[in-house]
Amino acid sequence: MVRKIYICMILTISIASLCLAQDINGKWKGKMQGPNGDMEMVFNFKVNADTLTGTVENPMGELPISNGKVKGQEFAFDISFNEMTIHHDCKLIADSIVMKVPGMGGEAMEIILKRSADK
Repeated sequence: MVRKIYICMILTISIASLCLAQDINGKWKGKMQGPNGDMEMVFNFKVNADTLTGTVENPMGELPISNGKVKGQEFAFDISFNEMTIHHDCKLIADSIVMKVPGMGGEAMEIILKRSADK
């Protein structure tokens, strides 16, 4: 009986983790401070099991997401441009994504993303 309860608990936790990861799917918007002021960015996320793919749109164009990994409410990915790769560490918290990226001078910047109403 204890074994059945243990198995049910593990299945419940696994299903809950997958459901949380699925909440990442879709379009998210945020602003990043740049040298010329705020720059709006749109992140299009797609989760398949523990893999994240998608794109990032900014005023300079659209870039693909690479090396995307999802683990529950936390996920990470890279964006590459101009022979430079920028790593993003993220966490889904309620209706927001808190994203940490390296900033100028090596200090991490935090960007808050909100789900976009646009489809």
